[in-house]
Amino acid sequence: MKHFFLIILLIPMLTACPGSNRSKQKQKDDVQAFYNNNYNFTNWKKHAYKGIKFKLPSSFEVDYGTRYCYKSSALTRRNYTLGVLFTVERFTEDDLESELMYNTVVEDDILNAFHDAYVDRRFRSLDEAGVSFKKDLRKNVKFKGVIQTVAGRTSEYAEEDLYYITATMQVDQSYYVFQFISAKALMDYVYDDFERLLATVRKQ
Repeated sequence: MKHFFLIILLIPMLTACPGSNRSKQKQKDDVQAFYNNNYNFTNWKKHAYKGIKFKLPSSFEVDYGTRYCYKSSALTRRNYTLGVLFTVERFTEDDLESELMYNTVVEDDILNAFHDAYVDRRFRSLDEAGVSFKKDLRKNVKFKGVIQTVAGRTSEYAEEDLYYITATMQVDQSYYVFQFISAKALMDYVYDDFERLLATVRKQ
């Protein structure tokens, strides 16, 4: 219960995002639903993006910003109440010549090459950054992939670290980079939802 009240207190900080028209009561209702479902999102719905389909909680709304992405064509959605951003981008072998892959040695393992380059770019963009060990995706995910977390401050003046869960998945000859981005206080609660999302990915 104390964790629920902690999240309630964090709402003003987590929702410092323009574009949300939610009232304070609506925000509290959303957090209550999250708490009642054992700190998990509810009401998942289908989305499609460039050759894949997947499920995302219905509380995530359209977000047109791509500040945290490499590609402007990324699909972005945000849960404004909890301040969690979701992004997905598609890369192909044509992107091996992109600025993202500059100074990256690519041999046979293109999947890990894209993932490592993406995580390195994120790591270098943060102050006081840290990165976790890379792991294979769980066995319930249908496609080969890896997952990793990066944490750090967006500037030396930032009051709290941002946490990024980054997963790269290969579907045929395309490579998809998925992200959940949130304040540190939320990451422990939404990590399992991110893994649940990855397990829903299918070919379109």
